[in-house]
Amino acid sequence: MKIALISRSTLYTQPGGDTIQVNSTADGLKKIGHEIAIVLAGQKLPEDVELIHGFNLGRPADLLPYFKNFKGKKALSTLFVDYSSADMNRYPTLTKILGAHGIEWLKTILRGLNNSDTIPSISFLLQGQRRSMLRLLSLSDVVFTSTMSEFKRIHQWSKPQGKSLLEKHQVIPLGVSSLFINTPINKKERSGLLMVGRLEFLKNQHTVINWANKHNWPLTVVGAANKNQKRYAHYCNSIAGPTVTFLAHQDEDEVLKLMDQHCCLVIPSLFETYSLVGWEAAARGLSVVANDSADMSESLASVANLIPIENEKDFVAAIEAGLTEQKKSQVQFENYTWDHISARINRAYR
Repeated sequence: MKIALISRSTLYTQPGGDTIQVNSTADGLKKIGHEIAIVLAGQKLPEDVELIHGFNLGRPADLLPYFKNFKGKKALSTLFVDYSSADMNRYPTLTKILGAHGIEWLKTILRGLNNSDTIPSISFLLQGQRRSMLRLLSLSDVVFTSTMSEFKRIHQWSKPQGKSLLEKHQVIPLGVSSLFINTPINKKERSGLLMVGRLEFLKNQHTVINWANKHNWPLTVVGAANKNQKRYAHYCNSIAGPTVTFLAHQDEDEVLKLMDQHCCLVIPSLFETYSLVGWEAAARGLSVVANDSADMSESLASVANLIPIENEKDFVAAIEAGLTEQKKSQVQFENYTWDHISARINRAYR
């Protein structure tokens, strides 16, 4: 079958977790025998496509032009991030006035105006964010979430979809690259704390940077600045003490090497739908400490120590324990490779 995977126009210029998900899904489906094309928002669909699979419900302006016009089967991976906790800190007055959906509608427009993304269509401008997302859900034949918690969040505000959304929904987690599972673990002595993720307010790196200064932890921060949040990246650099090292975005091979050099991965994000980096770190034998927030409380329960980030005392204690003792996870990571996940997606297409 010829399948088009559709994602944001900045998938490769601003790589993130969805970049890994789209590329890994493509590779897994190719192994099964499908012909795969990755289409970035604004690009034309190849001819003879039999199924389209869109990524990111929160960016309906990217996906709706394809979902409205395509006559074949349509699948949607929601990847639905709730930015409201970060937005309430960054734009408290505006968030109260516009609400969570209104803020996302405005962000879409501003990204188009500052040329960091594609210009949204007139229909999106008129419909708004929430109605556009509802339309996208209604046009999808199958809807994937990575956790049940993610589905419940979507179902809560999309009640007009009712039973039909439940009937076409499936929970399929993200996969772990076989590189992190099968590469022999470096037995050399490890040290220090690691954070991996794009530098942006939602990821909350500044909190751990401040703690690293306070407790003299050696900390490596890996990730590129969000192009629309350069002030945040500058702030993180400005507050960092001598024990903090910043590295730009790294490919999988380099991330694996860094994981083998460190003791503990910390995920202080205010929100994550599915923290894949936590699973990758656990597969490499690191201790993982993460904020106990939706949907991480579900997706990381079997591989991480989950502590509310507001509880500084307990979170710091968990990090310090992770810096001194590694505990091998009992998870059978071989059952969570992208090959397994892609096979489940393939069955859901039918």
